[in-house]
Amino acid sequence: MNISYMVRAAACLVCFLSAPAQADIMIASTRAIYPAQDREITVKLTNTQKTSPRLVQTWIDDGGADKPPEQIDVPFAITPPIFRMDAGKSQSLRIVYTKEDGLHKTLPADKESVFWLNVFSVPPTEKGAEEESGVRFAFRTRIKLFFRPENLPGRVEDSARNLQWTLMKDGADATLEVHNPGAYHVSFASVAVALDGKEIATESKQMLAPGATERLVLKSLSAAPGAKTEVRFETIDDLGYTVPHTAKDVVMTAGGRD
Repeated sequence: MNISYMVRAAACLVCFLSAPAQADIMIASTRAIYPAQDREITVKLTNTQKTSPRLVQTWIDDGGADKPPEQIDVPFAITPPIFRMDAGKSQSLRIVYTKEDGLHKTLPADKESVFWLNVFSVPPTEKGAEEESGVRFAFRTRIKLFFRPENLPGRVEDSARNLQWTLMKDGADATLEVHNPGAYHVSFASVAVALDGKEIATESKQMLAPGATERLVLKSLSAAPGAKTEVRFETIDDLGYTVPHTAKDVVMTAGGRD
């Protein structure tokens, strides 16, 4: 069976099965960083199954998770795109930025761009079984791929501490606004407002793009913000580690903001 066809046919199922903890093909990292000055980067995959091989397809998308690979246009080439992985074996993916081919739009030079690396795996059909009669579970793992231009202002390590926070209270409603003035994406693991020692969680966005502003809804805020108000949040760094932060310079406004 054509594996691209299986990607389309299993699109809905894959959305529920694309958790790294369940996947049989494991990616060595939770994100990939592509420095613009590098000719290529590599990402390591491992088949964690002890006895079964897997048929694997890899591709990169620009945020359209449901698009089949043949309908995606991104300035990257990935090899190998389709291959077999035996049980317990590893495979390195080679990713190349292809702006030089003149077929794709050049990416911004003053900020990061984000894409997603997809790894789709299918188990083999058992011998003697008809392909149509068997049930096979296909898994897709999807991680972020950050394209990082040279000479960006500031340091990626400082991105979290440079975020600008505004707490807006309008009657019983409260919203936490966060602005990213930097050139790097900021990925959140959690965001909460600490009010007089009590933490109030937000419905946090997973990632904030360079120059973007988002409003995070607070689940509850019964007391009025005071001098002891601060934002406690966790971000995910280039290595996939969770890093805690505290923002004490929180701007507070009343009556909301248009």
